Amino acid sequence: MAQVQQKNQMKIVFWIGIGALVMANFKALRQVAPATALGAVFIGIACMFPMYLWCAGKVRGMPIFPFFTLTYLWTFCLPLLSSNPNVLMYSPADHLYASMTTVTFLGCGTFIWWQFVKAPNQNSQPILALPAKGAETFFFWMLGVQLLFNMYFLGAWFSIPGSLFSLVRGIILGLSTLGVFVLCYRSGRGDLSKFRNSLLFFLIAAIILTSAATLILKTALTLFLMSIVAYVIGGRKLPLLALIIGLVCIIPLHYGKHPMRHQYWNGPPRHVQPWEYAAWFQEWLGHSQGELFAKPQRWDPPKEKKESFVERSSVIHMLLMAQNKIPRLYPYMNGATYAIIPQLMLPRFLSPNKIRSHEGTHMLNVHVKRQTYQETFKTVIAWGLLPEAYANFGFIGALLIGGILGSFYGFVTRVGIDAPTFSFRTLFCILVISFALASTEWTAGVYSATLQQSSMPLIGMRLVLMKRYRLRPPEKYQSSEASLLSRLQSLNEQERQYLLQYLDQPLPQQKP
Repeated sequence: MAQVQQKNQMKIVFWIGIGALVMANFKALRQVAPATALGAVFIGIACMFPMYLWCAGKVRGMPIFPFFTLTYLWTFCLPLLSSNPNVLMYSPADHLYASMTTVTFLGCGTFIWWQFVKAPNQNSQPILALPAKGAETFFFWMLGVQLLFNMYFLGAWFSIPGSLFSLVRGIILGLSTLGVFVLCYRSGRGDLSKFRNSLLFFLIAAIILTSAATLILKTALTLFLMSIVAYVIGGRKLPLLALIIGLVCIIPLHYGKHPMRHQYWNGPPRHVQPWEYAAWFQEWLGHSQGELFAKPQRWDPPKEKKESFVERSSVIHMLLMAQNKIPRLYPYMNGATYAIIPQLMLPRFLSPNKIRSHEGTHMLNVHVKRQTYQETFKTVIAWGLLPEAYANFGFIGALLIGGILGSFYGFVTRVGIDAPTFSFRTLFCILVISFALASTEWTAGVYSATLQQSSMPLIGMRLVLMKRYRLRPPEKYQSSEASLLSRLQSLNEQERQYLLQYLDQPLPQQKP
């Protein structure tokens, strides 16, 4: 019964989101050319369909691929309805062709991903996992370390050599980010005690606060959204109260960030100590109110028009450019940006003259005369996986990259189904889902190299800390839901939390 209610709640949230999306863009749909509007609608359907399958409970496992396709809503769909000059310079016929290429890419990936996740995973092979109780405590400690590190960075308490600082920062950031996702996921599932739920809320709020105090809101907003996403995945329900509180606290700061940056970034560095946070944010909110309610005077110079989020995140204009220039002006690259991937994955100590991580991106820009090679040392013009595939192989490239990503995300999702939270499979799923959300502007070389580097701490934990367990045979432990509910109701709160924690831990591997 509880699972049915969760599925129904997620379906309601999905359709409310669809309704709000249509209402917000209805005027733009009527104003653009019919071919452009048709293309935007087709992309919207293609990128939202996998998310519908997950919200309706028709697929199992982590929604890695649904969140990946969701990113194409603001990178490929909505830019067609915006006033982005990079999109408007192409004709409605170009928009429709780029839309059909995108739909083909998403459709091919969805079909292959569906083959992996539509059936339950019957794998009963032993798995590697961390002990649940110890791992949960470890990740709480990592959140505490991240909070202290943020305070140290803001207050400049003492100096650390640059190379050591980068190493320490990378390790702490990687493990604490993983900890935020894992703990919020367990909180959504109801696996945390009341005390640990409260502690988690405090730590995440404090980390978001100290991250925002650097005047770079993107870090704080990313952490906030990631915690919401993890909670939704774990519990298939939306934490409305936490979502509203977070948005009410973060959004007003957006309007005052530019005056604060102008005041403190152009002068001597400003070190903020923990006891100064209240005054720091009070000053920031004062700037926000000034920006929100200030009335322009006749003598004020006109402000430069700022790009919207959709205009900044657009990637479809790179696909439009590729389809306009290739092969009409320049030949297909025939896999040149994929051929360098093995070089990018070599550690730098084994290859002192290793090429730059964005070398594939630079090759694309130089090929279509968007940049000279010298200019690539100053500016990176992002492409994305789909435009890169088209530049290499044309329309066939869209099919190939869609199939490859659908297979990869589908396989990773399938092996993680029913795996304990702290198993290597689930932790790797969490890592991959963060890549699915962050890879909107990456080429295949950046994706592959970054995934390899980010997997190293997990692989180290797998080799050193994880133990081998066997999964509980489902047929042996199945019971009716009514019977389970009646048994749970007979337990007190402490016994119930202990039982839930125990159920998340697989049985130890029996030695012959």
